[in-house]
Amino acid sequence: MPATLLSGRFLAITATNFCLFLVVTTWNLLPVFVVETGGSEADAGLLMASMGITSLGSLPLLAPLVDRYGRTLFIRIGILGVGLTNCGFLLFEQYSPMMIVIRLFQGLAFAACFNACATAVVDSVPRNRRAQGIGLFGVSGSLAMAVGPYAGEAFILTWGFGSYFVFLIGCGLAGFLISLTVTESPGVLSGEKVRGFFWTAIHHGHVPMMVVAAMFGGGFSAMLNFFPLYAKEIAIRSGMFFVSYGISLVAVRLFLGSLGDRLDRDGLIFACFVGFGITLAATAGVSLPGETIPLGILFGVTQAFSYPAMMARMVDRSGEHNRAVVVSLFTGSFGVGIHLSSLFWGMIAQAKGLPFMFFTGGAAILGSAFVGASVHYVRRFRESRGAETRR
Repeated sequence: MPATLLSGRFLAITATNFCLFLVVTTWNLLPVFVVETGGSEADAGLLMASMGITSLGSLPLLAPLVDRYGRTLFIRIGILGVGLTNCGFLLFEQYSPMMIVIRLFQGLAFAACFNACATAVVDSVPRNRRAQGIGLFGVSGSLAMAVGPYAGEAFILTWGFGSYFVFLIGCGLAGFLISLTVTESPGVLSGEKVRGFFWTAIHHGHVPMMVVAAMFGGGFSAMLNFFPLYAKEIAIRSGMFFVSYGISLVAVRLFLGSLGDRLDRDGLIFACFVGFGITLAATAGVSLPGETIPLGILFGVTQAFSYPAMMARMVDRSGEHNRAVVVSLFTGSFGVGIHLSSLFWGMIAQAKGLPFMFFTGGAAILGSAFVGASVHYVRRFRESRGAETRR
């Protein structure tokens, strides 16, 4: 791959993001800590969900600051905060609701680091290879997801929870040291006025793509959060699904990521939307372990192409002065889709069962894809006819 894509700055940002997600994905073991220290499953759920309050709620205020004061400041403060806040858990021998305060700070630190890293990556890659660069950057999070929880569990089993939190602190500090090598993008601190978060969403026409991103987030949430429950219900293991998903996602981004820039972005997003819908609907019919492999591959392929293409589609309509705002509009929409849909999916599954939840969810996404595509291409047709009339 050309050096213009895999530059030293790009690799440093990606390595910082890897350390960030080593911590974030290993936080998935915190519910075990809560229960072991006397808390309940409900306490664990509240603790885990509380991070979303600040990671999403802070974006309208945080994103304009990243545009105004630069990416590197927030990358460094964020990754340092993500690591050092784990010191707070070492103060507790018994579960306490005060642990939620730590999670609120962790959500803020994560939002600062991740959105600044994602924006810095967009600054670093050529415009005509934007989707490919975003996809390669995302591989670091996928690799961390494979390594972090396994390593964290090993620390807990071997040396206890104290060593687990020291491991998290160490990952954060490693990321901070790497982040010190990241330089600011030329032209970012131009002094040009940064418009507000919601103003940019409305006046720059980002709302339709934000809705699409939220729907993708909802489908992503349904598969990751509820497929293990469904697998247990039908007495099969979910491991093959997740292995197939991970391998296909990484393979596509490493070897086929350039397609996200060569193909029409709108057409690619539509195809992924259809693929997501088919994945969800087909899940309702799974009954054998081997059937989870093609399901995982399809899920991985659609996720591998869709996320970079959607972000690139939105960032294509941004400038250096508001790029962090636009990136955060996308990541925030995807995150809102994940968090809000989890409650919605759970209510449907409880009322009608998991197969009904997967099938109706898939049908809804497929229907939305075709409605959205119809509206989009009708609008483009009218715009082209209008341009011909003016000529």
